[in-house]
Amino acid sequence: MVDRLIAWLISGIVAVTLSGVLVPSVRAQVPNAAQGGETTISESYASGPTRPVSLQSDSQDDDDADAAASGDDPNSKTTEQDLLEPNLPADGDAGLAADTSGAVDGGVDTAEPFEETDPAAREARDGGDITLVENPPAGYDPLLFQIEDLNPYVDNRTPRRLFRQEPYDPVGIKVGSFVLFPEVEFGASYYSNVFHAPGSPSDWAMDVKPGARLVSNWGTHALEFRAVGVLSFYNDFPTEDDRDYTLEARGRLDITKRANIQALISRQQYLESRSALDSSSVGTRSVIDTDRAELAYNQRFNRLSYQLRGSVQDYTYGSVEDAGVVTSNSDRDYTIYEETFRTSWEFKPSFSPYFEFAYNHRDYGEAAQSDLINRTSNGQRYRFGVSFGNTGEILRGDISLGYGIQTPEDSRLHAVDGLTFDANATWRATALTSVLLNASTDVSETTTANVGGAFYRTVGVEIRHEFKSYLVASAGLIYSNQNSQDGVINDTEWRQTAGIEYYANRNTVLFGKYAHVDFNGVGAPNDYVGDEVHFGVRLRQ
Repeated sequence: MVDRLIAWLISGIVAVTLSGVLVPSVRAQVPNAAQGGETTISESYASGPTRPVSLQSDSQDDDDADAAASGDDPNSKTTEQDLLEPNLPADGDAGLAADTSGAVDGGVDTAEPFEETDPAAREARDGGDITLVENPPAGYDPLLFQIEDLNPYVDNRTPRRLFRQEPYDPVGIKVGSFVLFPEVEFGASYYSNVFHAPGSPSDWAMDVKPGARLVSNWGTHALEFRAVGVLSFYNDFPTEDDRDYTLEARGRLDITKRANIQALISRQQYLESRSALDSSSVGTRSVIDTDRAELAYNQRFNRLSYQLRGSVQDYTYGSVEDAGVVTSNSDRDYTIYEETFRTSWEFKPSFSPYFEFAYNHRDYGEAAQSDLINRTSNGQRYRFGVSFGNTGEILRGDISLGYGIQTPEDSRLHAVDGLTFDANATWRATALTSVLLNASTDVSETTTANVGGAFYRTVGVEIRHEFKSYLVASAGLIYSNQNSQDGVINDTEWRQTAGIEYYANRNTVLFGKYAHVDFNGVGAPNDYVGDEVHFGVRLRQ
């Protein structure tokens, strides 16, 4: 009880502190250009809810757009080299490709907009808007998403941003040559099935989710720091309280206009979900520490580009306790080493087919307690896909089909393989409606006796519709399955979701979410259903 009172007190202090930052109007932060004040990042962000912005004045933007659309711009060029080297990110490598306009991707100052050459794209909107919206350089993005393509299916945030099309962009706080985007969420949740098991009781929880991104605003190179926390306080079952956090740093080194190096390092700590493959529905939950380091080299040759990347991910599982008995999970600790090669060919900025090959080695330090067999394995992934780019206003993201296999080194465990489908893409069906497709395929690790792994598939579709610019509803359907391909594990889950968001102003969002879960495992005793309700307020700057 004392723990919860302290949590409420801390939450109140944070809310009061944030209100002092968020209440002042955006206009008070922006110098008046007419009075000779320098145009700031905050001013450029506040210039409109959906139109891409730059640090140029509005009149200059309009003049440039009209000139580009009419072909009267004296600086415009129509040589073959310009068409082969647009001022755009490489396919599947948002923010990684070189900018041939003279300014390297990553700065907020932008060069002359690239003129779209696709007739079909021109028919979708008025000519004056094409050069501003269809393929803006990275500097137009007020959220400064510049380092996000180490794994386009996971890290790429631009498809989701197109999907959300929020009426207000966060303004951010200028901190020297960086921009800070703080955010905190306060809410409450109800769970009809707390332990994700048959006959599980229900409970309420209070949620606090603070977060912040600090992003560089430089002409070349880029840095980004991110911190996210998840705190939950259950009323009846404190074993379910979350104390999760993520710390992450990303960087991009621009070698030339056509080549760069991108890196990421992160630390994540979270409590294992009750629905995880090897988790228990009783006792305490295991604390999982995940350390990740990733490095990528990106090179572009006109329409041809490629990426070489390598990563290391280390997973450590904490002990669990039930009825005074402590069980070690050290046999579940493992490290993944992965190397990936990706090459693509740009037919146009919104259509680039690619091929990707990845090899991984999953190393376990000791044998599993369940059967005394070490789970060390080797795997390959082959993907053929299409990138729709990261700047389009109709389609954006990546979709691929392929094949994956994971082979244990111990011959007593059989290999797990199958067709793969991976996606992170948005389709803007109308001005008010968007569709998000997410899909992932992998091999889940497990220490279940005599099982070397489970082929994991998940596919989700979510629809978002704006009834008003400030009132947005969403609905989604997610399917996931884990199958060990030997009859031991075959778990299927269907999740239906619905949500509503009310944007009270640029800094305040009220939300409500509902989810229904239907789980079917091997054998009737494992089946369960559950309902979740979340509601609260999100404050941001």
